[in-house]
Amino acid sequence: MINKFSSIIKKVPRMFFQFIEMSIYKIISIFYKNNNKYKDIWLICERGTEAKDNGYWMFKYIRENHPEINVHYIIDEKYEKDYKKVAKYGNIIRYKSFEHKIAFILSNKIISPYTGFIEPWSYKLYKMILDRKNKKKYIFLQHGVIYNDVSEFLNKNSVKLDKFITSTKKEYEAIANNEKYGYFNNEVVQTGLPRFDNLHNNNPKNQILLMPTWRKELTVPSYLKDGDSSKDKIFLDSEYYRRFNSLIKNKELIKILKDNNYKLVFYPHYELQRYIKYFDTENDNIVIADKDNYDVQELLMDSKLLITDYSSIFFDFAYMKKPLIHYCFDELTHYKPGYFDFRKEGFGKVTSSEDEVVRLIKKYIDNNFKLDNMYENRIDKVFNIRDNKNCERVFNEIKSV
Repeated sequence: MINKFSSIIKKVPRMFFQFIEMSIYKIISIFYKNNNKYKDIWLICERGTEAKDNGYWMFKYIRENHPEINVHYIIDEKYEKDYKKVAKYGNIIRYKSFEHKIAFILSNKIISPYTGFIEPWSYKLYKMILDRKNKKKYIFLQHGVIYNDVSEFLNKNSVKLDKFITSTKKEYEAIANNEKYGYFNNEVVQTGLPRFDNLHNNNPKNQILLMPTWRKELTVPSYLKDGDSSKDKIFLDSEYYRRFNSLIKNKELIKILKDNNYKLVFYPHYELQRYIKYFDTENDNIVIADKDNYDVQELLMDSKLLITDYSSIFFDFAYMKKPLIHYCFDELTHYKPGYFDFRKEGFGKVTSSEDEVVRLIKKYIDNNFKLDNMYENRIDKVFNIRDNKNCERVFNEIKSV
């Protein structure tokens, strides 16, 4: 109780300064509200540093199909590769700039797959002070299929979302009208993710993808913008590091890759990319991928097999009807178990053994990556919506808010 009170006290000065800054920008925005640039403006943002996820695909769709919509994408120009990727569609606002804050205040719809980035200030404080009539609408695109219980982070009392996008029937049913989340069935919709539109007709290379999720105890997440973000010693002493570093150096795996002319791409999760320097290999068949030079969706599309642990990216891979392996040697502690048990109803073999992972990789190479019938039937059952109209459905829901 004392620690909780102490935490609240520490936030008071920060919230006070946010209140002052918000109020100043609210006054300044009066002089911009009749500017055509800000009339009926929609804002889309990911983390402010990227254009890779559902935000990018939604922005691209709107700019190409609905030029009548005054939509702008928020991104830091320092991240040149992603900035250039999205800048060709026009209507760019620099992340954390004066213009970002003015546009945020004057916008009537904000659209993002992440919370805590598109909003320059605490959104809860903003709604309480400057938007009591709830004129601004927040559309949450998501950055994956939710299968764990994340109601602690995404409940209505915490983030006040107006439209919550979901992909599968079970995901929708787990969130809509669930008192832990607090959203009614008209606020939660099953449309599919915008990025799913790009997953059809992929043509994979001789490539295998290793893409595990992160561990909260090993880093300070990017959405907590204060404090030291590195825990190098804790990370280097972790089983997580030992296991994945061992796998990418496994001699039998390297021989299999070399003999069959395959590459294995290891892409550490966004929140653990700061530790990428500790993973090294001198073998040409193993690639350590950094977030600035590799696109997650391109890696998924270019790969014939996925090895992950708990990352919800396995839904994207299953959507393409390609085989996957769950390498689970520990338990994920920062999310509570949800409605979907991938050990019982998932789309790939679950193992805690490195040797078993290597054996399964060889098996899939030898079988030309044929998906087992059991897993294909499960995929068909889970994805009751599977087409290239995800962006269209999401757009119509945004319009309807």
